[in-house]
Amino acid sequence: MLSSLAFHRTGLRLLSLVRKIDPALLPVSLIYALTQVAGIYVGLALTAGLVDALVALELRGAVVYATALVLTSFVVSCVCAHCKRRATVGGMRCAWRFSLMLREKALSLSYETAEDPKLTERIAYIERTAQMHGGIGTLPRFYRDLIGAAVNMLTCVSLVVALAFAQPASKGTLGVAASPAVSLALLTLVLLVALGGNTLVGRFRARLLDWVTSTHSSVENRIMYLLNLVLFDRRVPKVARIYDMGDMLMRNLEKNHGASMEYFDRWISGERCIDVGTSAVNAVFTVASYALVAVKVLAGAITVGAFTQYAGALAQFGAAYTALVSNNGDLRQCCGYLQEFLDFMDMEDPRPAGSIPVEKRDDGQFELAFEHVSFRYPGTDAWVLRDINLKIDTLGKLAVVGPNGAGKTTFIKLLCRLYDPTEGRITLNGVDIRKYDEEEYRDLFGVVFQDFRLFAFPVWENLAAGYPRDDRRLWKSLAQAGADGLVRTWPEGLETRLYKDLGDGVMVSGGEAQKLALARALYKDAPVVILDEPTAALDPISEAEVYAGFDRMVEGRTAIYISHRMSSCRFCDDIIVFDGGRVVERGSHDDLLAAGGLYAELWDAQASYYVG
Repeated sequence: MLSSLAFHRTGLRLLSLVRKIDPALLPVSLIYALTQVAGIYVGLALTAGLVDALVALELRGAVVYATALVLTSFVVSCVCAHCKRRATVGGMRCAWRFSLMLREKALSLSYETAEDPKLTERIAYIERTAQMHGGIGTLPRFYRDLIGAAVNMLTCVSLVVALAFAQPASKGTLGVAASPAVSLALLTLVLLVALGGNTLVGRFRARLLDWVTSTHSSVENRIMYLLNLVLFDRRVPKVARIYDMGDMLMRNLEKNHGASMEYFDRWISGERCIDVGTSAVNAVFTVASYALVAVKVLAGAITVGAFTQYAGALAQFGAAYTALVSNNGDLRQCCGYLQEFLDFMDMEDPRPAGSIPVEKRDDGQFELAFEHVSFRYPGTDAWVLRDINLKIDTLGKLAVVGPNGAGKTTFIKLLCRLYDPTEGRITLNGVDIRKYDEEEYRDLFGVVFQDFRLFAFPVWENLAAGYPRDDRRLWKSLAQAGADGLVRTWPEGLETRLYKDLGDGVMVSGGEAQKLALARALYKDAPVVILDEPTAALDPISEAEVYAGFDRMVEGRTAIYISHRMSSCRFCDDIIVFDGGRVVERGSHDDLLAAGGLYAELWDAQASYYVG
């Protein structure tokens, strides 16, 4: 948790973000706070005038004061209502932008950094705490109420100081008691008692907030995990029913909910003690204040109407100080959580960024090479790849095969610079790929990973992705992937939305989705096309159709296939065999069969599925 004053530095920085998101929100919030305070004290002054006019039987004056009081109340209510509505809209805009900034930052980080589970947990923590304790959209409200309370207190003190200096008309003991010197001394004592008592209560509240901050996250994280698991993870319902997991999941949820309720009970008990302490301090202050005002009235220093004004002002002081302490505590808590958001936004990607532009070539000729490349995933000791040395011929078809866990997919991730080698280097035309502009380098590749993802967007957006729309190219890519006939059967063609996440899409099978993902890779028109298990979800007929069209698909491109289906290797000019993170064989289909090594074993194991 931030220190007692440091959090305001965080708060001011966050307010600068709010101002950029919605320039009108802060002025509107300030107008709301000042209008509320002005309404209170103008109302007290008019009420005092009304009482004095009634006491003096000045009916015309009483009507004027009453009319002014009604009009003031009406104007203040209208202004505050408008400001409140406008602040609500601004707060919603800030909340949306808050989530957007988190995702923009995450997308700006390298894949290697963004894939770190700790980063995912960090983003989820920032969002959950913002939902529970307020995001940047709540800051203007906290500061509005804080400023309003401070202005209220200062106005009250100014009035009460003026009250203390009011000269009594009476002499003797009552006159001495109502004299400015005694009044100021009594006022100072009362203020010190009130400030001291509320300061102690405020310290207790700060300790309570520190405890809340340090203890709540683990329980809430477990509850959110379980809720997401039960309600939103589409894979869970099948497994839960097959293995009768319903009672187990609910038991865990109830257990953590019980721990959460115990925590909230302790929190509420602490808040109750704070409320009792605050009420006790304010009660003492109110009694002493009313005694001071009463003495002034009895001594003839102020009128009966002024009594109502000063008594109301003194009552405002206690409420304003309580609001000041409370909002200061809320701000401290909110800024403490949001400091994590600022730290995340300030985070620099640890991976170095290159700047060299990639040479533009129309002939598709590039030289890619792995030079003594070894790799292990961050936070692990196990080597996934060891001392890989190879060159990739352009404008050819390369197959990458091997047993599960041999390192094939990792090899592709390194090639696409989703990860950097732990040892060694990868070069493009003799230059370390880490020196190239990352976006330009990645534009060389069109990839369909085995765990590809399509979205509940129109077909054309799924295919064009981050590139401009070109309907001719879209239909050509769909035809090359064997999916044009499918899309033409849909009523809206390229405008058809996939899936039913948003209620109006079409459902596609795994094989159909894989063809669309293949069309997306082809639409990019990258010089290198990488297909990870390109026919895994296809039936035998569709698989045969795709293989028959491979030459047409990758014409003029370099094609790299990762596959467990050895039949795909027959369509390739070159085959690399991985095993245990190393390249153990390389050659043509016929040469590797003749060598009788691992490739031949894998081929023979699947030979019964192939024809001719």
